Amino acid sequence: MKDKKKITELYRRNTWIYLFFLALLIAFIFIGNRDLGYVALGLYLIIFSYTLYFQLRSRNQWETMLEDLRLRVEEGNISSYLNMPLPILLVDETGMIIWHNSKFKNIFDSETGFIGQKLETIFPLLNWNQVMEGPYFFNQALGDKQFRVFRSSTRNKGVNIYTLYWYDETDFAKLKQRYKDERPLAVYIQLDNFDEVVKETDESRLPFLLSGINSVIRKWALDHQGIIHKINEDEYLVLVENSFLASMESRKFTIIDDVRKIEEGNRYPMTLSVGVSADGASFSERDEGSQQALELALGRGGDQVVVRKDDNYEFFGGRSKNVERKSRVKSRVVAQGLAGLIKESERVYIMGHNYGDMDSFASTIGMYRACLNLDVPAYIVLNKSTDAIEELYALFRDNKLYRFISGAQAAGARNHDKDLLIVVDTHRPNFTEAPELLPLFERIVVIDHHRRGAEMIENTSLLYQEPYASSAAEMISEILQYITSDVVLEPLEASALLSGIVLDTKNFVFNTGVRTFDAASFLRRHGADTRLVRGLFEEDLLESVIKSNIVSSALLIEEGIALSQSSENSANIKTIISQGADELIDIKGIHTSFVLGCDLEGKVYISARSLGDTNVQVILEKLGGGGHLETAGAQLEDTTIEEAKTLLLETIKESLEE
Repeated sequence: MKDKKKITELYRRNTWIYLFFLALLIAFIFIGNRDLGYVALGLYLIIFSYTLYFQLRSRNQWETMLEDLRLRVEEGNISSYLNMPLPILLVDETGMIIWHNSKFKNIFDSETGFIGQKLETIFPLLNWNQVMEGPYFFNQALGDKQFRVFRSSTRNKGVNIYTLYWYDETDFAKLKQRYKDERPLAVYIQLDNFDEVVKETDESRLPFLLSGINSVIRKWALDHQGIIHKINEDEYLVLVENSFLASMESRKFTIIDDVRKIEEGNRYPMTLSVGVSADGASFSERDEGSQQALELALGRGGDQVVVRKDDNYEFFGGRSKNVERKSRVKSRVVAQGLAGLIKESERVYIMGHNYGDMDSFASTIGMYRACLNLDVPAYIVLNKSTDAIEELYALFRDNKLYRFISGAQAAGARNHDKDLLIVVDTHRPNFTEAPELLPLFERIVVIDHHRRGAEMIENTSLLYQEPYASSAAEMISEILQYITSDVVLEPLEASALLSGIVLDTKNFVFNTGVRTFDAASFLRRHGADTRLVRGLFEEDLLESVIKSNIVSSALLIEEGIALSQSSENSANIKTIISQGADELIDIKGIHTSFVLGCDLEGKVYISARSLGDTNVQVILEKLGGGGHLETAGAQLEDTTIEEAKTLLLETIKESLEE
């Protein structure tokens, strides 16, 4: 209708312009010759009358012609709707179906139609508001068919009418899925403790052990129609199609349990780690991702599977304890490499994790001593002393030998191209004392004893991560023995490192091996004061009362699993709840404990302990935390303690079901 008015108005407007100029011409004639002007005026009146008559008649003809054209177009539209080979839906603004053709009804094989029904009633997962505001094309599944839907809209009598055209892309979708399913994946398998198990197995039984392991791995590969290649004695590569990954995940990668069950005279069970990645456009990218996934599995202590999919990591297994490595070869090699990096640096900056504890702080002191022994200037980055380290920090704070600076001071010092940053007791960038320093350094060293998480400091010059170690202080105590030929270690520094070991082993009870006692002996020989260390762990009366309330208010949420929380907020809440969790598992019948508490700012902390029956690291990892199989922790922001408790209970239940 609007187009019709535009055409007629344009025609009428041009005609009146001509008549106006003609009237103007007659006026000039009147001025020059009045008699001739009357003749011209008579002719003008005749022309004007005819034009007016013609305008009225033409207007009716135009309107009749345009109305006929409109009817023909509408008939064509209706005919195209009825005869179009595509399913079509007409929907109003509320999502109500006002019309559909028979093709759409045939999709559902239904005798009755759907006129008058809401679109979301037929498609429960479809959001009509999002469809109206979204792109013109969207995908929609109907049973076993896949459709590509095109949306167009028209306005009729002030109401928007939406037309949905349904293109059947089922065959293309199946071809696309088949292509995805047939993509090859590289599955890397490595036996974690191969050397240790072989060394402790009788030679007469060793062939049977190796044969049994090969048989289990080969059978697992063939069950998934894979191609297996043995890289080394303890490494395998299996090529499988992507379609089998879902089956592997649903069965929780039974290969790790099957290998662990093999008993052929071996004193320790054999464990393996698996890495596989489904991410990557090319096979080379997926292969590289699988190797990185295997490295992550090994960094987390082994005996587990890491799957990279949709830009996320999924973890399976990880239930066995780490096997202690008795050899110090790696420590010696790391110490030599670290010495070279330190000597090449103009300055060294050392930092631990935020909300530092004794292990983190003592480790920075140990690395600071290593730099002093190599005659390289060093600085310890510490933004704020916490209650957990205040007494230990006070012993070093006023000594001019030790230089403490904040993260802001370190960042604004100058260009760090020739400097070295050493991070101890954490490998997660957001957990460091000053995360803003990481992008400023080209060379970074990470020394950590925690099981590796999905988040990792990237582009490290040296990464020394040993989950079997009791503490970062133990690892650095070993490094100090090899980094220089003449070991110089002050008694106070040795005491600090010993306090870090005592904290993380809970007085040499958890995660304690032969090398832990060797490190403690080394520190004792260099003057570590056990009475001073004991004094650092003394607590005041209020903290003792809070801890007692934690133990007395504990509840058994499952057989052998206790949960409690602190009723009082404290600046030293991390230490209090960790000690409370320790005391809970000392109670007969409790093998796992979880304790929650808040600091003075309202931040929620969770501490977990286990005797090995439950992997608390896997549980708290789901809450953004981490640690070890027997010792783990997490911290939650922007949540109340009751909300954190509910979330923790759901996570524990989910993990136990798995």
